[in-house]
Amino acid sequence: MSSGSSFKNRLAYLDAIRALGVLLVIAYHTSYRFAPLEGDPVGRTLRVIGWMGVDLFFALSGFLVGLILSKEKNRRDIALFFRKRFFRIVPIFVVAVATFALADLATNDGRNFANMWKPLLFLTGYLQPIQGEALVPFTITWSLSVEVSAYILLGLLAWKAWPRFGLVLATLVVLSIPLRFWLALGLGWEEGMIGIFPPARIDAIALGALAAIGKFDRLLAIPRAALMYGLLTIGTIIAFRFATWYPPFIATVGYLIFGLFAALWVAALARLEPRDNGVVSFFASVGLVSYFMYLFHLFVIEAVLLVDARFWIGLGFWGGFLIASALTYIAGLVSWKLFEQPLIRFGSQRRDPGPALVP
Repeated sequence: MSSGSSFKNRLAYLDAIRALGVLLVIAYHTSYRFAPLEGDPVGRTLRVIGWMGVDLFFALSGFLVGLILSKEKNRRDIALFFRKRFFRIVPIFVVAVATFALADLATNDGRNFANMWKPLLFLTGYLQPIQGEALVPFTITWSLSVEVSAYILLGLLAWKAWPRFGLVLATLVVLSIPLRFWLALGLGWEEGMIGIFPPARIDAIALGALAAIGKFDRLLAIPRAALMYGLLTIGTIIAFRFATWYPPFIATVGYLIFGLFAALWVAALARLEPRDNGVVSFFASVGLVSYFMYLFHLFVIEAVLLVDARFWIGLGFWGGFLIASALTYIAGLVSWKLFEQPLIRFGSQRRDPGPALVP
């Protein structure tokens, strides 16, 4: 097997984790439209912890961005990084925001129209804690506020201060803890608002980047590292479900604990020898279109809910979740083939190399 094929298969493990993340989020939002039954402990657990799927995205994004930036050698490589990120994130994001605006115009008399510039400029996570959900539409775009802020910051750091890149990342992680304590105990912010505020969440991406540049290599050298950190990550999700000390622990220290375990899991998976596995391949295909699924799943869930109510189908939580996931996945494959992938290829075209940045 060629090294390129080997690397591609290793990325399949990471795409499979991305699939887990997006399915957790879809399950979380489905549970608030199709409430799980009292006798469904799995569904009721997903209703509480499904939001943590986004934190898996952060760990993955941080790891992959750190890996990419560690290989950049010149200014034009950094420019290529920003160009690729732009074409990967912005075009389909604009389509999603426009879809929300049109849906709002059709079903809500366009009441949110005047505020659509906020998500469009990736400001949701910054403005929602201050202005409230009523004035910041399309609230799930808060995670893009975190990721875009991190991409800009990490890209600039790699360009201007690569020798201190790891130190600055570690500083971001350390400073996130007093910041969250101040927001929780000093300003009295609710856990949900702290959880979407980009300066308070960028440590999750920084941890992934630290793992990518080798700062956790000793922790990754243990036997069966992927299994152990996978169990710790999943175990932490479940533990948070039953935590009686929920606020303010998760809003302050909990994010750091989960972010560290998730970053270690991702990095350990990236080290595994590739194997042909049909299950992993399927979930990797879901992970491939997970960005589309994240942006558009709420539209599909609402459509499924309308059909269920119109025809008295009685889908319930699992029926709604499976149908919404399948429809969003199929739409994502079409979008990837016809829209996203061609744009990414265009944005990935390399120009002539420039002066070296990294020795």
